[in-house]
Amino acid sequence: MKILAIDSSSKTATVALVDEKGIIGEYSINYLRHSVILMPMIDELLKKCEVPINQITHVAVSEGPGSFTGLRIGAATAKGLAHALNIPIVGVSSLLALAYNVSEFEGLICPVIDALNENVYGMLIRGGNFEVLIDAGVYSLEEITELVSNYSDKVLFVGDGVYSYKDKLQEMIRGKALFAKDKDNMARAASIGELAIQKIKKGEVISYFDFKPMYIRKSAAEIRLSGEGS
Repeated sequence: MKILAIDSSSKTATVALVDEKGIIGEYSINYLRHSVILMPMIDELLKKCEVPINQITHVAVSEGPGSFTGLRIGAATAKGLAHALNIPIVGVSSLLALAYNVSEFEGLICPVIDALNENVYGMLIRGGNFEVLIDAGVYSLEEITELVSNYSDKVLFVGDGVYSYKDKLQEMIRGKALFAKDKDNMARAASIGELAIQKIKKGEVISYFDFKPMYIRKSAAEIRLSGEGS
């Protein structure tokens, strides 16, 4: 089993090769023009790891939430490769992948992706056994505060929402809020790939035809067109 993992749901474009033994290789670049660099990154990764593309058995990709454009680019890339190679896709939550970056933490883990206007895409996970306590959704900072206040544990925030709202979260959740290191706040395709292995073992794969990103909410353009924001 060799999994090509892709995540372009944030500013970071990241690709990785993983198997049951661990990470074979990984490239990450903080560059917003994902449509330009994603395929060259994949090509270079395969060459450096000396893995022929026909040895890839699954394509794992971030299913969201995150940047609407980034998710579409990642999905299109994954679907195109899976179609060409006739292999299945494994969709992995970008929030779960962020939490996996700090999975050794045994308290509460709250991955947060900035959804603008003091809102975040977030969920709540118990470190250690990786139990999902609160499902993924769009939450205001006040709602996040209320959710974590139901638990006595300290909570580790991870993701780009840390950079946007660290000070406010620290003020609102006094004494309980911890924040991940910069390296762990970045999306990592290796985390997507390692979580994908767990899903593959459970038979949780999908065809390239059926895979769709999980946006959670409408894009700003869709809201404007529907008149919901007026």
